[in-house]
This record gives sequence, structure tokens and C-alpha cells, in this order.
Amino acid sequence: MDNFNEYLPTILGVLFLVIIWFIIRRLFASISDKINNSETYKEDTVRVLEEIRDELKELNRNNSK
Repeated sequence: MDNFNEYLPTILGVLFLVIIWFIIRRLFASISDKINNSETYKEDTVRVLEEIRDELKELNRNNSK
């Protein structure tokens, strides 16, 4: 029992560091996902705007004839 009490602070310290590591890792993963989702949203928005532009050009060509 005395051996366990000697190692208890070390075990708790390591456990604390592991918990902090997982929290930081999850936080960074969440931030990375948000960045990736915003880039995907931006690409989709640009694609839709390009399609609208092309349709407006086509309509303008048809109306000018």
C-alpha cells in the first residue's frame, strides 16, 4: 500500500496530462472541421454563382437576338 501511495502523484499527473492532451486534440479537430466546412461552403457558393452568371449570359444573348 505504501508503494501505491508513493506512485499516486505520478499516476495522477500522467492521467491529468493525458486528459488535457485529449481535450486539446478534440478542440483542434473541431476547429479543423469548421475550417474545412467553411472552405467547402465557399467553393459551393462560388460554383452556384458561376452557374448563375453563365445562365444570365445565355439569357442576355438570347434577348439581344
